[in-house]
Amino acid sequence: MPKTQISCPRCGQPIVAEIRRVFDLAQDPRAKDILLSGAANIVQCPHCGFQGPIATPLVYHDPDKELLLVYVPPELGLHRDEQEKVIGPLLNQIINNLPPEKRKAYLLQPQTMLTYERLIERILEADGITKEMLEAQEQRLRLIQRLMNAAPDVRAEIIRQENALIDANFFALLAHLLELYLAQGDRASAQRLVEVEKAALDHSTYGQELRREEQEVKAALDSLQKLGPRATVEQLVDLVVQAPNDTRLQALVRLARPAMNYEFFAHLSERIEKAQGAEKERLTQLRERLLELTQQIDKEVQARVQAVRDLIEQILSAENMEQAVLQALPAVDDFFLGVLEQELLAARQKGDLQRSARLNQIVETLQKLTAPPPQVALLEALVNTPDPQARQQLLERNAQLVDQNLAETLARLVADYQGRSDVPQSLKDHLSTVHQEVVRFLAKQRG
Repeated sequence: MPKTQISCPRCGQPIVAEIRRVFDLAQDPRAKDILLSGAANIVQCPHCGFQGPIATPLVYHDPDKELLLVYVPPELGLHRDEQEKVIGPLLNQIINNLPPEKRKAYLLQPQTMLTYERLIERILEADGITKEMLEAQEQRLRLIQRLMNAAPDVRAEIIRQENALIDANFFALLAHLLELYLAQGDRASAQRLVEVEKAALDHSTYGQELRREEQEVKAALDSLQKLGPRATVEQLVDLVVQAPNDTRLQALVRLARPAMNYEFFAHLSERIEKAQGAEKERLTQLRERLLELTQQIDKEVQARVQAVRDLIEQILSAENMEQAVLQALPAVDDFFLGVLEQELLAARQKGDLQRSARLNQIVETLQKLTAPPPQVALLEALVNTPDPQARQQLLERNAQLVDQNLAETLARLVADYQGRSDVPQSLKDHLSTVHQEVVRFLAKQRG
């Protein structure tokens, strides 16, 4: 994002900041998330220390919902004709970026939002989010900002006072903000968020429940790993029967669902028939709970598979497949790729060449969009190449990518890893050697 010179809202001194005025989902699928997070247009003044949002005109565009919103902060004091001069080019930018067939009537009638709060409300209303839900989320966001600015020894008391606000949505918002700060390169804010998350896990009721669940999942995973790849059905039944609580039981079912088949339940039923009294009753209830949990997981998986299939069909029917894949990128994970592979295999088995080709086009587009930039790919190749001569050949073949930025990136990696006790010394030495080779190659190019 280009940097702009503005005046500090507090001291009036000129400062350079990244100001974003257009949030167009047609061009950037993450635009809405960035705007809603409150992380956009935050400036920091090196003169007086001010840190906060800067007032600037905004245009928001969601083509799928045919939503075009305009907001001009009242504090800017712009008259109507001045507002039109500022907003006009931003609206033209959105329209010009759309193909002719996508230019619809709503683009000629942008909705003007009188306040920033109303802008956010309108965006969320289109997503089916109520004002009450929004207010609760704003409370969580203010709490996170308060915790970020609080001293470590004060955070615990704040968390205890605001315990009711710390729930699944709170931690989801934390994760989202952390992702945004990391994407923006704001490592200081990201580190404070990590500290806030740890404090919330340690001192809130919900956080402590998450800790217990995490411990139970780890214990379940450890117990399954101890059984090894040749575990018998009897051993798995023993593990389930000995589960100390329902949380551990749920973790075992989620981790070992494929193995809990007809044979598994047959062995458990045999054990129930041989048991007597209270133990028989306990095992019977356990079987009912296992059936309930497996059915629940199966329904969740089926719903998730169907959601992925629906998304794949949307991509296939889109006029611009690359744009559709880009918009779907946040939903792409290993599960999505697995379903996509199943759909591609099914199309090939049916001999549906047209569908197979289109599905394969999605795969190729994903590979292109998720491929690392050339310079990042070179850095990874250098780090993963143990032979010095092979590294030299890599540098020579990619001389156009070897610049000061690559050298500085390696220098930061070396500095970061030097202070970490969890990184082997051999890797630290290797990174230092690669950095020196890049610096020498760069100097040779310049000389």
